Amino acid sequence: MKRSILITLLALIPLLACAQNPTQEQFMQFSRNQEKTLRELIQKKDFLTWEKGLESWLDKYMQLSPKDQKELLPIKSSIYYDLACAYSLNKKKQLALNAFKEAIDAGFSYYYHALQDSDLDFIRDERSFAKQMKRLRKVGNYLYILKKANKYTTAPPKAFPTFTYQSADNENLVRIRKYFNLDSIAGKGDDISQIKNLLYWVHNIVSHDGSSDNPKSKNAIDLIEICKKEKRGVNCRMMATILNECYLAMGYKSRFVTCMPKSETDQDCHVINIVYVPSLRKWVWMDPTFNAYVTDEKGTLLNIAEVRTRLIRGLPLVLNEDANWNNKTKQTKEKYLDSYMAKNLYWFDIYVHSEYNTETQVKGKKYNPRILLYPKGYKRSTDSKYLSITTNADYFWQLPE
Repeated sequence: MKRSILITLLALIPLLACAQNPTQEQFMQFSRNQEKTLRELIQKKDFLTWEKGLESWLDKYMQLSPKDQKELLPIKSSIYYDLACAYSLNKKKQLALNAFKEAIDAGFSYYYHALQDSDLDFIRDERSFAKQMKRLRKVGNYLYILKKANKYTTAPPKAFPTFTYQSADNENLVRIRKYFNLDSIAGKGDDISQIKNLLYWVHNIVSHDGSSDNPKSKNAIDLIEICKKEKRGVNCRMMATILNECYLAMGYKSRFVTCMPKSETDQDCHVINIVYVPSLRKWVWMDPTFNAYVTDEKGTLLNIAEVRTRLIRGLPLVLNEDANWNNKTKQTKEKYLDSYMAKNLYWFDIYVHSEYNTETQVKGKKYNPRILLYPKGYKRSTDSKYLSITTNADYFWQLPE
């Protein structure tokens, strides 16, 4: 079996040999085939052949044009990381240390993975490995990065708009309430019970698919119906849109919040909801993608600002026991809050007006401005003159009038 795998691997290598500079499309096809073959080698614990296959993959990457190499830099970082693992497993210390450094130089940022990966145990006690882990910590230890963020300012922003929340009397929100019979879904309990029930319902009726394209019509009814019709999921933004409109339809002040990482090269973010709970007189965190909400050690529901502060200060946080992804993968406090959300709580993006059909493009629709909340001193090269930026958290998280 090992010989047949080796033959398969070697047969792939000539695929690009005829071209001095393979196209990006050719390289990606090669990569897909190579990845499948190498995965089989790992399962067979044929680490020497795995090492050779990774070296061949890296050679093909280096044949790309400089432009394509830059665009595909994440693949380079992954190849070098796997090479570090292969060299480590094959007891090639210096090659493993060099490859690990190259991976970080190319942008590898999975700090927690490298921290726990037993494949690297052969080099883990080396001084140069510890040095590279310190580098990696600065870009991949998201809780560490969040703790290093500057504080917010207290000076009130000038000429910033007032946040609004569409009334439940709006005809479109009334239609949503009746269409889904939200009164029955929310139940007759108190406000906390109703808010949680609506969270559970959205989490269960729509699956999450982070790679899906957003439908043209982005309101609760159309989103849920297209998911049923096409047997598809939607991304976190669309799930939060659905939940937001359901909360508004039931008379709760609500908005969806885009939670962003510090790094401009990190294309991943997460969108969740905040909803105002009258009995608590505060916003609370509700995440339909992961069926998640967060409390303190006494069981009091927390909002985004409180969770962020507690992460920075190392105070207790409790994730609900039934937090999960698509009713398949259970979430833990360590994975969801300390890692994933710590990464995505560096800065925030919200619309001024929380309303029906917020992101559906409609001719003649009135412009809905956005406000960004940055830590003091934080800047991005992609900042636009059309976006309003504040470093005042009190303004950004103000309670509804």
